[in-house]
Amino acid sequence: MRWLVLLLALVAGGCATPAFSAEQVRLTIEGEAVLDAPGLQSRAEAELSYTLSFGYVARTGQDAVSCWFARTGEAFEVDTRLWCGPVQVPGTAATTDWVPVPLKQVERNASGIRLEVQPPQVPAQGARSTPVGKLVRTDGRVTDADQGVGQAGPDFLAVLPDDGQVLDATSAMVRDDQLEVHVTGYSSPSVWPTAEGDLRAEHGVALRVLRVRVTRHSEVDSAFGQTPWRGWLPQPPELSLDVPGRRHRLPADRLPDHGSALIVYTVPVGGGPESLVLDTVGAKSLQQRVEVPTGVVVGEATKVLRRAPGPEEISVSTPMAVGASAGSVEVVRARLGRQRPVSSSAQYELATAGAGSALVELRLVGHGLPSVVGAGQTAPLFTLTVPGGQAARQVGARYGGDTVPVAVVYEVPEDVRSATFSVAAGTVTLPQLGPVAVTGGAAVEVPLDF
Repeated sequence: MRWLVLLLALVAGGCATPAFSAEQVRLTIEGEAVLDAPGLQSRAEAELSYTLSFGYVARTGQDAVSCWFARTGEAFEVDTRLWCGPVQVPGTAATTDWVPVPLKQVERNASGIRLEVQPPQVPAQGARSTPVGKLVRTDGRVTDADQGVGQAGPDFLAVLPDDGQVLDATSAMVRDDQLEVHVTGYSSPSVWPTAEGDLRAEHGVALRVLRVRVTRHSEVDSAFGQTPWRGWLPQPPELSLDVPGRRHRLPADRLPDHGSALIVYTVPVGGGPESLVLDTVGAKSLQQRVEVPTGVVVGEATKVLRRAPGPEEISVSTPMAVGASAGSVEVVRARLGRQRPVSSSAQYELATAGAGSALVELRLVGHGLPSVVGAGQTAPLFTLTVPGGQAARQVGARYGGDTVPVAVVYEVPEDVRSATFSVAAGTVTLPQLGPVAVTGGAAVEVPLDF
């Protein structure tokens, strides 16, 4: 008997066992036993392996990705989903995400509930999904859903607030008429410190960090949100980061409207070029690509979109008289780009510049002129002349409720650096006033050297 006691003591002291064995854990849903819970975990892990291989999520942490039940109450009462991780959904923060895997009830008997694994519900890029409470395995292991920052695996991409860490200076830019993105910093660190801990790359991949400065060019004409459109509406552009073997969409809601952010991602060791891609979608779609960190343009470039769109405000004025009222019309902004909205039969449509051309939108304000609804009649009298004396074609206008249009839009050569604006003489018929003469004064130069 003494030898038996000694043998049991040696076994107990020499083996590291989990808090529970598979036989001791009785997982329940609504108080009824979950049948073949280990098999559910295994099948969910097999399903998730496809998600990882296609790059929908990335590994993060030193341990293999595994699937856990989420405890919802006392003892081992669990949710009707498995949670697989830890992973990182590209476009989120650098901390832990989890992929939920629904379980469908297929049988209920005196022994318990039999469940079937459904396809993983992979979160959209930039969207986090995490369980509430403790996670448990059928062998009794328990862990927290929040596991901080671990190792970054293939396809890892986090969008983080700019905390001011020093990067190598660089310059790359891509823009369309709605979104402008400048790459101002780049680094290839072995370790990247975050607020939740140090991030390292796992074997076979390397870390990269970009600092981007984002500007979204919003419209000031409130009618855009109320007036029906003709044809394609201006669609939000799509910004992506291309790395060897993968394209990552950068979620718009993770990037600031105006400001800087850090993009932390992994690339294969010894991989190929990286590039920032901007897709203008909708009417006459356009894709632009620049290498990072060099800023080299890949493929054909629309020259006007390699230039700045122009300052938020300018102020140049030219005389204008409407009947007996002598005043002026002021250009308060000049916007240079490829596409602009214009009025069309009480709707709006999107005008697009032709090959080798650009669109210039002049925002106008009248001073000392009659306040009547007459912009549709006066718009053709506003002229823009480019160097060489050629009149620019007016492609449209936006009218508002005054004598002067809110904006007029012209097609100009894409390399134009200045133009002259004037008001041509003519007779228009205005509500309340009837036929009136319109005259202008000396033309004024509008700077376009952006």
